[in-house]
Amino acid sequence: MFVWDEGKRLKVLDEHRVDFALLTDAFDDPFGVYFEDVEHSTEEETRLNLIAFSAQYGMVYLTFTYDDDDVRLITAWKAEKWAIKEYEQYKR
Repeated sequence: MFVWDEGKRLKVLDEHRVDFALLTDAFDDPFGVYFEDVEHSTEEETRLNLIAFSAQYGMVYLTFTYDDDDVRLITAWKAEKWAIKEYEQYKR
């Protein structure tokens, strides 16, 4: 199950114009690129990033963590050029 803080969802929607509720299909992208967010991870919480395709927004960049059996979305935005290049490199 996907979960998020509603206040954070509204902030991301306002700042980045993407809605967590419409991004969950990015996790179904077979070419999605996953990597650890070393800079923001802690001993208590490992954060991960995903560059993937979303039907609603096209290429997106998401930060998330696992919270027991849930995937907790932390932030997201439309992918920048460097992220799209990274995705295309792994897709080959």
